[in-house]
Amino acid sequence: MIQLIATDMDGTLLNSEKALPPQLPALLEELYRRDITFAVASGRSHMMLTSLFGELAEEMIFICDNGACVMQPHEAPVLHSLPKAVLAEILTQCHNLPHVMPVLCGFHHIYCPAGMEDDLMQEIRRYYWDIQELPYDALFQVEEPILKVAVCNKNGPETHTYPLLHQILQERYELLVSGDCWMDVMCKGITKGTAVRHLQEQLGITAAETAVFGDYDNDISMLQCADYSFAMQNAPARVRECARYLAPSNEDNGVVRQICSLLGLHYSALPKA
Repeated sequence: MIQLIATDMDGTLLNSEKALPPQLPALLEELYRRDITFAVASGRSHMMLTSLFGELAEEMIFICDNGACVMQPHEAPVLHSLPKAVLAEILTQCHNLPHVMPVLCGFHHIYCPAGMEDDLMQEIRRYYWDIQELPYDALFQVEEPILKVAVCNKNGPETHTYPLLHQILQERYELLVSGDCWMDVMCKGITKGTAVRHLQEQLGITAAETAVFGDYDNDISMLQCADYSFAMQNAPARVRECARYLAPSNEDNGVVRQICSLLGLHYSALPKA
């Protein structure tokens, strides 16, 4: 019997318009009635996630910043911040790369360089808000603990950004490609999968009682935590190969449809918000 469901957001629960499924409130009510825990696991910050879910967020579990921030109802958040030295190294390297911008993700604020190209800023604002734009040198002096550095490269991170930062940081930190334009740097061992495993231990839940949904490389560690691991139809082949099952695409409301199938619910009967 499934007791825990964890889902990614972009490319998974959200459609291409970044909208939540209209049936989600009714589905969550049914999950809570059955005492099934529902968690959102995203590379986004908690500010963006809680704002997106509104009142629904009050009783939800959020695995934010790819696991660097975990928030449970009525509990203090669990945070994992990067050392100042590694932040300085990442900022120095990114400053020398064309069309590459670092985004420093704190718990309270997001920091990025001022004067960015319009297309880069537009891409960053798709996923982050409460952004503090600072002169590049001032980023080195940010006092707030930084949970994650998200590196935006409109040309794709795999070719230049990821190899360079991996060569510098080697195996000391987690480096994940999290989107077509994005890669993230976190503390070693901090992933969505680590957060899901801790949640399983806390709840006394096994992989056989867990369902997980994802669509990109940063979801693979999470897919490995569940017997019911679903890659979305729209996921790259390398991600689909890491999952046991395939769910309909995010454009076809695949997460909600698949949960209904798992729990014996009628998708068409779920009321829309």
